[in-house]
Amino acid sequence: MRYLCIGEPLVEFTARRDAPSTFDRRAGGDTLNSAIYLARLSPPGSVGYLSRLGDDAMSIWLRNVMTTEGISDLCSTEAGGRPGLSFISTDARGERSFLYWREQAPARRMFLNGGDARDAVANAGTVLLSGITLAILEPESREQLFRALEQRSGAGGRIVLDTNYRPALWPDVATAQAVIGRAASLASLILPSLDDLAGCFGATDPAAAMNALTSLGGAEIALTTGGGEVMYRPPGQDAIQTYPLPPMVAAVDTTGAGDSFNAGWLVARDAGLPPDRAVALAAQLASVVVTHPGAVIPRDAMPDLGLRISA
Repeated sequence: MRYLCIGEPLVEFTARRDAPSTFDRRAGGDTLNSAIYLARLSPPGSVGYLSRLGDDAMSIWLRNVMTTEGISDLCSTEAGGRPGLSFISTDARGERSFLYWREQAPARRMFLNGGDARDAVANAGTVLLSGITLAILEPESREQLFRALEQRSGAGGRIVLDTNYRPALWPDVATAQAVIGRAASLASLILPSLDDLAGCFGATDPAAAMNALTSLGGAEIALTTGGGEVMYRPPGQDAIQTYPLPPMVAAVDTTGAGDSFNAGWLVARDAGLPPDRAVALAAQLASVVVTHPGAVIPRDAMPDLGLRISA
């Protein structure tokens, strides 16, 4: 399998802008959003999703979404479990606010007694996880994930980390720094945002953010600064390059912007494109995503990025 995404699938209820008391149901969660866009940009059978769900109607619905999107469902089942829920509202600029119910979600235990989960990691070409993936796992399950990542990295697999820092999911900043830092030291590619690194590591400007990451290892880094550029460091090098982003568009909902950017970047790079073209195409996809409500746009709204990768 080319891409394995690991995380927590959520049932998201998004308030309509024209009727704030009415909510639309969608599948969500950062790595599931990325998995959907990866599947749309890749040949059939390229993408799998690893998590743990329940046996209730919402879990079955999430599995059906994955199947419909061409994602291999690698989620184990916890009897009596129910997936996490989120309620999302947006302001006039498309910026989001969230309410979550996820404390008992089965995804927190996806690696407990999880030989199948470890096998899925061992057989993946690229493993994508996020700071949220790391945050929601119970400590024992998180340690099992790290062991699987260490083995995969040692065997030549590519580990991709989206830093995605959510303070409310961590007991304290020190724990987040230690766990995300450990994952970054194993990663082949890190896809951070400046907001993430400011919140977690206190790196409030792009140069400090790059320094914080480069101190953790020699990974390839593509840092979105929240402005008009992406800062890029090739793997194992010190030189940092800066690539401009296209002009910003008027956003309806920024949910999924980073998740879609990550997918576009990965597929563009795997198609053999240089970093500047990967930035441009990933940003093109993200700029379409933010003009629609919710993280996942309709299939017929997908831009043709002209990307072709082998199965």
